[in-house]
Amino acid sequence: MDLRKMLNKIGLTDKEAKVYLTLLELQETIPSVISRRSGIKRPTTYVILEQLQKRGLCSHVRKGRTLYYRALNPHALLEDQYNKYSELEKAMPELVSLHEKYVVTPQMTVYEGAEGVIKIMNDTLNTSTGLLCWADVTVAVDGLSADFYESYIKTKVERGVWLKGVFCYDSAALRFKKKGREELREVYLVPKEKFPFKNEINIYDDKVAIVSYEEKVGVIIQNKTIADTQRAIFDLGFEYARMIEQDVLTDKDLEYLGGDRFVAMAP
Repeated sequence: MDLRKMLNKIGLTDKEAKVYLTLLELQETIPSVISRRSGIKRPTTYVILEQLQKRGLCSHVRKGRTLYYRALNPHALLEDQYNKYSELEKAMPELVSLHEKYVVTPQMTVYEGAEGVIKIMNDTLNTSTGLLCWADVTVAVDGLSADFYESYIKTKVERGVWLKGVFCYDSAALRFKKKGREELREVYLVPKEKFPFKNEINIYDDKVAIVSYEEKVGVIIQNKTIADTQRAIFDLGFEYARMIEQDVLTDKDLEYLGGDRFVAMAP
């Protein structure tokens, strides 16, 4: 590993990285030796040593008239990064609020390729409102992989994310409906020939995510008004799907589901 480049990435300048690595090698030494070993002029070395001390990466001790410098435990680097992360995390709600305060037009982000679609699906798991979903389960699973959806569902359950869905009727959707209670999902099925869903749509928080598994492309639209309108449209479709599902499910399906067409009810 190129340690100097790694230190550059976490915020040390090239010269700071050279001096710090020199200190780690020499244990305890004087500035003139550090200057020779690192190839940095002595006046600059003094300035860098002072900067490293401020960051908690080195210390000095006086022996007679001479100052000896030593590097502190490298774990101080990790602590420094953690402290920065913690401060940023504390400020994040205020930063987001400030950003959203002046966002008027919808924000739209396009994602391409299988990795892009996966990013969209993973974003849906960050919801604080639950998910409303129109989907063709077979198209979705075939479009990515069964392994991804197994991991996705596991994470969804661990985070306590409920999903209300209108799915195209087929054997895969029926299996999803049967596992509704354990996988936090309330689903109603509609005839695929009458309602062929070419895209999957997820509505959550102030976002609407649309995915085309066939074309491996998707978009997230972030706007409260748009999301609220789509939420109202979904509620209408959800109630309609609840009514017509009785005409979709066969007696064999009901037996498979345990005789209860309304397998799970979201809180």
